[in-house]
Amino acid sequence: MPHFRLRRQYGFIITQHPSGQRTPQMRIHGAHIVGIPFALLLAAGIPVANADRPGPPVAKHKKIIGFAVNSVEPSYLRQHVADMETLPLDGLNISVYPDDWGPTRSGQEGLFFGGRPFARDDFRKALRDLQNTRFKRFTDNFIQVETCARGSAVTGNTDEGNLDWFDPQWSVIARNGAVAARLARDAGFKGLFLDVEHYEGSLGPWAGADIFDYAASPSRAQHTLLETAKQVETRGAEWMHAVQQAYPTITIIIIPNTGWHGHGLVQHFVRGMLATRGKATLIDGGSGAYSHITHGEIAGLRNAASSTHASDHLFAPLQYAFGIWVDPNPNQFGGWHTDPQRFERNYRSPLELEHTLYSALTVADDYVWIYVWHPAVWFNPLVRPRPMLHQCELCPHANVPARYIQSLTACRESHDLDWRPAVSPDRFFYFDDAILVAGSTIGDRAENLLLNPGMESWGQTALPQPVHWSVGGQGPLWENERNTVKSGRSSLRLTTSRTQGHVLTDVRLPASRFAGKTITFGSWVHSGIKDAAGVEILDFVETMHEVSSGGGHPGDRRWHFVTVTRTIRPDATGQIILRLSAHVPFIKAPSAPSTE
Repeated sequence: MPHFRLRRQYGFIITQHPSGQRTPQMRIHGAHIVGIPFALLLAAGIPVANADRPGPPVAKHKKIIGFAVNSVEPSYLRQHVADMETLPLDGLNISVYPDDWGPTRSGQEGLFFGGRPFARDDFRKALRDLQNTRFKRFTDNFIQVETCARGSAVTGNTDEGNLDWFDPQWSVIARNGAVAARLARDAGFKGLFLDVEHYEGSLGPWAGADIFDYAASPSRAQHTLLETAKQVETRGAEWMHAVQQAYPTITIIIIPNTGWHGHGLVQHFVRGMLATRGKATLIDGGSGAYSHITHGEIAGLRNAASSTHASDHLFAPLQYAFGIWVDPNPNQFGGWHTDPQRFERNYRSPLELEHTLYSALTVADDYVWIYVWHPAVWFNPLVRPRPMLHQCELCPHANVPARYIQSLTACRESHDLDWRPAVSPDRFFYFDDAILVAGSTIGDRAENLLLNPGMESWGQTALPQPVHWSVGGQGPLWENERNTVKSGRSSLRLTTSRTQGHVLTDVRLPASRFAGKTITFGSWVHSGIKDAAGVEILDFVETMHEVSSGGGHPGDRRWHFVTVTRTIRPDATGQIILRLSAHVPFIKAPSAPSTE
């Protein structure tokens, strides 16, 4: 009997196929199901929408913001705001530059978080343009601020780079934050988008590494992890105090999402911000929703982020927003299709975008923001068309299809909370014959340090898992597979109940056993999806973890042996994790051409 976990109940309905065949299909809603065969759940075309659960119309106070940092500058906005406001958005996130800034403008320079001090008067032209822009529709606008300081990268001016958290001159960055806040206030903007993501090419003593990564800290030899975390929190408080002094009622949307798993010391910086926020509103930006599809997935993202901070009262006032990527990785779908007959070939058709935006608006407190690969097409009509062939082989595009624009309005109406698109039935990943050895190579006579490495033995509980292994992730479905096997009687088959998600199987071992030692972990992997499955080793120092990854299965439906080697840090604490990992992508079930 196959086993899996899915937090819903089930029932069957009968639908009529185009061929005339009457076929049982599944409708899912409610609490839990256990033990339903994979074939029934994941067969192509299974509709899991529940028409009996329509959600309410979106509240009027909720807004959609366009992420337009590298395509709309204040001078363009002032001249063309009337044309731009034909988009049914409620505001924009844009970049501002000082009057003496050079021609290279990516929207990710991080100028406010570098060591060069700024004053309000350095931005006279930008502020003049913003104050003279006649906004009508765009009521909720923001200025972009990045914590990764790349400066004017063409000059490589290190004075514009990040400063060490312990640098006595760090107050320059806090004052620069106040300048950005005052510009937002004087322009009549809501506030700032604070982007804490790391980008290549940053300047300063981190030598291009992430400033929130303790392992790369230039002061690591002088300061422990706990001391550094405390200092980052102090800097967050210092920065926020300066910002709210300049703009007491400012709104700051922090991206990526502040659930913080895998984001290093970001949580400590934001904790400092929360401690000194005053009347400011701080919002988890939720860019983890970029590729999400359904209401359940987006609600799960919020629940996961908020539960991370449930025990810390400082995080209680934190609000939640979500970023939705309209056109992810177009070239994976033959480019972004603007022909209505080919809308379904896109990652999101207009109808799918409409449903996802509705779900995001329903879960968010106030804001949803959209990110696009085609910013010039969406936000910068004067320079259309602008080819982006490295991202979209169908570029240039003359405009945004009217049906996509309509999605931004229609998403505010009542929609089915249980809607989801049909996904491909072929999204399985198989793992067999794992091995852990000491050292950096796996020899013929190497001792396997794992118990139950072939996952042949399973527990006797209601939801059995391989003994000594634990299955987890986003909507994991797992089975003791008896057909696709490398050796022995069985393998482990993994997928997700969601439209997409990360599923995994872990072994946890005491860190003290391996601290300071080099180990190699490997497994046989089988899949028809390229670069989605592999193996990982994770170790932890206090609450911070590092990951070494191996694999990248070619997706040729054959068994491949993949490995990863890592030297466990000498100060590793708790447990290390050996992980069999599968990032199950959103792959649509075959469908007829769109009639939208």
